Amino acid sequence: MIKMKQLGKLWGSASGLLALVAATLVGCGGSGGGSNASPPTTPPPPPPVTIETGRFLDAAVAEIRFESGSTVGVTDSDGQFRYETSGGVPQETRFSFAGIEIGSAPGNAIVTPLDLVPGSNIDTLEVVNVGRFLQFLDADSDPGNGIAPSAVLVEAVDGQDFAQVDFSDPAFADQLAVTDFVSFVNSVDALQRSLTSAAAATEHLRSTLACLSSGVYSGCFSGDDSGHYALLVQHLRADPLAFGDTDPRSGVGSALIYSDSQDRLIGVAPQRALAFDSDNAFLVGEAVNGAEFSGLLQDFRQISDGVWRNDVEGGSGMFDGERVAGDPAAVLRLSGGFGDQTPLNPFDDTADNSGGIALDVFADNSVEGIMVSARGDRVELLGTLDGETISAASDTGVVVSITLDRDGNSPLSDDVGLFGVPGFWGSWASDAEAGGIGGTVCALR
Repeated sequence: MIKMKQLGKLWGSASGLLALVAATLVGCGGSGGGSNASPPTTPPPPPPVTIETGRFLDAAVAEIRFESGSTVGVTDSDGQFRYETSGGVPQETRFSFAGIEIGSAPGNAIVTPLDLVPGSNIDTLEVVNVGRFLQFLDADSDPGNGIAPSAVLVEAVDGQDFAQVDFSDPAFADQLAVTDFVSFVNSVDALQRSLTSAAAATEHLRSTLACLSSGVYSGCFSGDDSGHYALLVQHLRADPLAFGDTDPRSGVGSALIYSDSQDRLIGVAPQRALAFDSDNAFLVGEAVNGAEFSGLLQDFRQISDGVWRNDVEGGSGMFDGERVAGDPAAVLRLSGGFGDQTPLNPFDDTADNSGGIALDVFADNSVEGIMVSARGDRVELLGTLDGETISAASDTGVVVSITLDRDGNSPLSDDVGLFGVPGFWGSWASDAEAGGIGGTVCALR
């Protein structure tokens, strides 16, 4: 069994075409008086239009109308919509329900309420009210399993002419357009729901964004120092050593950094990392040597604008990277760390036997994932989920055995350092080494 001390050690030691400029050269006629006019030019062809697929998420939101150029439709149960790109540039996509405009954003693989309000964060009034409206539509009042209006409601609103809603109104709940819509919904839908509270809507969106961001990111850093890193972003984490209590925090980041020039493994203690804003900004640090890393999670897949600095030892530079694993089709996302399994020696982990592990569990209980070391080496894993046990292996001989606690109710939760947060623990082994695994899990909807 992996003890809390060991798991803390793994991740707390020390988430148109080019513009055409028509500069036509016209001859300045000579003494002969003849005309040298240029022949008419053929206009360039219009940029190609392609259709891409994205997901509208505050959890998956179904039955929302989308419009992108001439492409229109309604989102499915996974929140999927289609959007146009012109010359590779995503076009604006408008979202609405029952004729009520919710907002618009450039098409993307994932669009959330934050994207509908540029420059916003999770506490921006308009974002909060969009969340309240969307979550009110949910038929079973449990947005955690997806947001979907009832079939009765979808049929009833067809052809209705509702007043537009002002999502920036501080008195949103008392706005006539909102109260009239709520009354109508309750007149046709026997569920008789109330408008979702601002606090509940914000917390739900925070949970969705944290799960979307959760995972292991790997890449290189350069500048006054250089090397590799494995960055862990967790949906939730409870860590008394880092936070002084067992209350879970959302969007927690930690890391292992390997300096090539110093041949040195550096741990970055857990902290709240995600800004929960429309830029998907994060800040991870300080490391035990003083370094901190900040950047943006672009499309929840890649790190952009990565900058590191060290105000203790000195130095600064840049970094980039990408998510390992993290298939959007997965139903469960596991994110954690691995290391040596000798709890009495906190200094025996190396850049080769410690790092991050990310696993995707699919609807058919198949499992895919990657272990990435602090040095940047990757091992691909394939396996299955049987009950609450994951067994996986690589074609290079690494074997992984994991116990899953998807609800956080295991009697071993405190012993393995989860403290009621949904997660997992287990072991890994190869021909030459063995060690422990621990981390957290969230459900993607």
